[in-house]
Amino acid sequence: MQFNIKDPKDREKFLLEIMYYIMDAGYLEQKKFLHIPEEYVSAGGYPLGRIWAGLKETYDQNLLAEEEIRFLLKIRMQLTDSPQKDLCIWLGRADEVEAYYKEHGTLSMPNTTLFCDGVSMFQWVHYQKKMYKRGELSSYQIARLEGMGMQWIKPKQVTGWNQGYSYAKQYFETNGHLFVPKKYVTSDGFALGKWIEEQRDRYLGLSQYGISEERIDMLEEIGMFWEDIKNAEWDWFVGLLRECIRKTEKPFVIGRSYRYKNYALGEKVSEVIRQYADGSLTEEQERDLRKVGFKFNKHIK
Repeated sequence: MQFNIKDPKDREKFLLEIMYYIMDAGYLEQKKFLHIPEEYVSAGGYPLGRIWAGLKETYDQNLLAEEEIRFLLKIRMQLTDSPQKDLCIWLGRADEVEAYYKEHGTLSMPNTTLFCDGVSMFQWVHYQKKMYKRGELSSYQIARLEGMGMQWIKPKQVTGWNQGYSYAKQYFETNGHLFVPKKYVTSDGFALGKWIEEQRDRYLGLSQYGISEERIDMLEEIGMFWEDIKNAEWDWFVGLLRECIRKTEKPFVIGRSYRYKNYALGEKVSEVIRQYADGSLTEEQERDLRKVGFKFNKHIK
């Protein structure tokens, strides 16, 4: 029997046979996924088991459209053994990441970038890379992510580059970001600002030297942003301010010395207010701040 998942009549018959199977088998409602043996044939001769197995195989071969995948998930077919237990949630996340990629042309994003429900998009993207390295993504998930610009990094031992990275990681853990001033030098004399700029030049092809994909991945995991740094730093600041305001139960005046997650948020807010006062703050920046709940009638103490 030929079965076409796109044909409404075939779908209707398929769903009817599944209903009969559940009723006849006394299938437990609490089971998350429905299992139908491949050899199962209904009393009327409908090869439900073979069709069920064929659909799973078609998914594994990445030959189903997203609409078809959502249909199969709705009828409780288990399509992946990935630790990401709910593929429906994963598909929703992928849709938002794809929208980000279409808007920005890159998956390099500030570490404050969030999904619509407040979950970190930045962390989700990097978790997919880790899942890929462990072989825990299905072929469909891999193809979907590659289609939105994801670049996979193969694990490799990194040597001779650790010193600068260790300073960069320490800076990130202390400050919560990697927007290092060009002239910044560590307390023991390491020119970290110059080192960060060199890595960025290598990535952008502005240096005679290149940078490997594994090193790109390592830097991105600690907040490295490669292009449009000025806007990226602004987006990061706005995201951090949003988080700070949301976690504060009552409105408060952000003092100049106030720090949030080790970041000198008070100093940055003071700078923004000065820009607002002298007219150098753009309308878009002002809208960004008002959108996250910032009140310009508050003053720095």
